[in-house]
Amino acid sequence: MSPWLKTSWQSIQRGLRSASPPHAWCLAHPLAVVTDSLTDHLARALLCQAPKKDEPCGECVSCRISDPHPDILHLGLAGAAGIIKIEAVREAIEVAYTTASMGGRRVIIVRPADCLNQAASNALLKVVEEPPSGTVFVFQTTTPGKLLPTLVSRLRMVRVPVPTPQLMEKTAQDLGINGEDLLLSDALLAEPTAVQTAPERLALARDVLDALVRIRFGEDSQVVLKLFGKVDMLTVSTVMERVCDQLIRAQFQQPTQHPINAVLSAPYPTVRVLYHYKERITEVRTQAQARIVVNSGLALGSLFAAWAFMWTRVPR
Repeated sequence: MSPWLKTSWQSIQRGLRSASPPHAWCLAHPLAVVTDSLTDHLARALLCQAPKKDEPCGECVSCRISDPHPDILHLGLAGAAGIIKIEAVREAIEVAYTTASMGGRRVIIVRPADCLNQAASNALLKVVEEPPSGTVFVFQTTTPGKLLPTLVSRLRMVRVPVPTPQLMEKTAQDLGINGEDLLLSDALLAEPTAVQTAPERLALARDVLDALVRIRFGEDSQVVLKLFGKVDMLTVSTVMERVCDQLIRAQFQQPTQHPINAVLSAPYPTVRVLYHYKERITEVRTQAQARIVVNSGLALGSLFAAWAFMWTRVPR
């Protein structure tokens, strides 16, 4: 979890310790603040069988299960329209009324919640208000104003602040990390301290971003592919998903000093095209998360070729 999310996490902990812990949370964060790790940490804390001061113990059976966790259900974007479909919501509601795999809680993450259409939001109202025993909802959004007021009224809202430049600088200094490395690690992996904790993953993430930039500006994708051997496709797909997400966000917000936009400047492919491309990345990531053997050469070659094609109608 990013150091600048700790204040928000402390607020959540107070809620967890209360006499009536919330059964539905909403983490509202600015576009520029990546909050996925906070949402995921909350989910893991809720599922931990022996939490220590509301923190996941890291030792119980539930904590030792790698992603995807059987008792965490994700409701996310589907299709080029970029919405959370009513069909997925109905399926999640059905699952919510079944017994959790570990026999304890089940967590349903709705991310990004602002992409719920009205029908999907209405379908969630009753189950969020009176969820089955042991089911906890965690919504994550950058625009809580897009949520139905009747839905918001059922949620415990946690507003994630923008980290101050002073906090970013102090964090880098305290950890002995170059500030640019910290920002890049957070942007590509949602792991700001990866330069210390996962240097090999960060090196691969840098290589992937560099490859995407080279292909975007005209280098042959298959020539760039030759620079890669057998690689961790979970890391690769994570980086490519996060790049796509940032290019989408950049089309709806004021320009920011973001590491990805610094090397991939506008104009960009349309949001519709980027969502189509992200679907292909998600297929690869899902296989990698499920530990299905993926031919990294074929998978990466296909993704690079599609990335190159996507930019053919975009001026350089």
